[in-house]
Amino acid sequence: MNKKFADVFKPGTYPGRTYVSRSSKGTRYTYEERLQQSLSMDGYLTYIVGPSKIGKMVLCENVIGQMHMVAMSGNDFSKEHDFWSGIAKKIGISMEAEISEVSAEYTSSEKRATTVTKKYFATKDKVLEYFREQNKVLVLDDFHYAPAAVQYDIACQLKEAIRLGFKAVVISLPYRSDDVIRMNPDLMGRISVIEIEPWKKEELIKIAAKGFGKLEIEVKVSLMERIAEESIHSPQLMQSICLNIGLLPGSNPDISEEVIEESCRFTCMNLPYGDVVRVLKAGPPTRGQQRLKYTLRDGSKRDIYSLLLKILADNPPWTKLGIEELMERINNNVSDYIIKQRRVVDALKNWQKILENHGSLYQVVEWKDDTLYILDNMFLFFIRWESI
Repeated sequence: MNKKFADVFKPGTYPGRTYVSRSSKGTRYTYEERLQQSLSMDGYLTYIVGPSKIGKMVLCENVIGQMHMVAMSGNDFSKEHDFWSGIAKKIGISMEAEISEVSAEYTSSEKRATTVTKKYFATKDKVLEYFREQNKVLVLDDFHYAPAAVQYDIACQLKEAIRLGFKAVVISLPYRSDDVIRMNPDLMGRISVIEIEPWKKEELIKIAAKGFGKLEIEVKVSLMERIAEESIHSPQLMQSICLNIGLLPGSNPDISEEVIEESCRFTCMNLPYGDVVRVLKAGPPTRGQQRLKYTLRDGSKRDIYSLLLKILADNPPWTKLGIEELMERINNNVSDYIIKQRRVVDALKNWQKILENHGSLYQVVEWKDDTLYILDNMFLFFIRWESI
């Protein structure tokens, strides 16, 4: 175990020594420059959209700075439905105040005073004033986790607030069918959209090259390419695999294919998707009937739901598969049966219904417009390295 790795590779916090700046697609500007420009435009809401675990929050930390950020999540509004009260609690401002009214009664023999205490709710002005005076920016991560009605209310609240100088960044996933920010007509012309592209292999390799360079460890480019491939476009996974190479038990061997694979398995052990896999594998209730099982070319027997998990985990790791690509993978795996496309589509719709009744951790896939989107790169990494 080499504890120096933990000083360099930072999957769970700001990666100061291995931060990599990237250019925004189709422009000559970096994502940092685009975010700086967006925040300098009064009356505009900054909307950052990109796949999970791709560095959206790290980008905000780099540009805004942790001292000036008030970071919240859509999950914070799953119970706290009042937008301004939720922010006030986060920053430690009471939204209630007390006032006292004193009334006096006089008679010829006595003087009596009565004090009545009343509570009232302060307006959002108190929060807006705090943000202006402290030069703060609200960064609302995982916006899609807030209930749909709350998302709509927040979008309406932000429309008025940004006009008054309130600075806010909303972060969400792409491909959402319930994208209330871009679909809200009141916000048209008031949104600055920054779409974060998945990391390219050569960009991820820069993380490893920087980190191993700081550690003065020589690593072949082909091995850094392998780590990048397994990271599935995610800088966080790239940081994790590189970190765990140094944290593997025992002495520190030379970095090889075997060491990288062991690090991937070690990284997988810390991920919380076991129950998510169980739910997806089980599918909907069968009412006592056994599902048809298909014989795969590797000799295993799987029902449709177990088969879908298997093909998602196959090489290469893709986060977006159209129905034709799904069917091709299925046909390449099944040896004794032709599975109809309708059967696959029905199974994917069942997954969608099942996941709608579960919490945010379970929102790992979305079936939309004949395409299956893997919303969580970590989940895809998990099913690739865990026996499913």
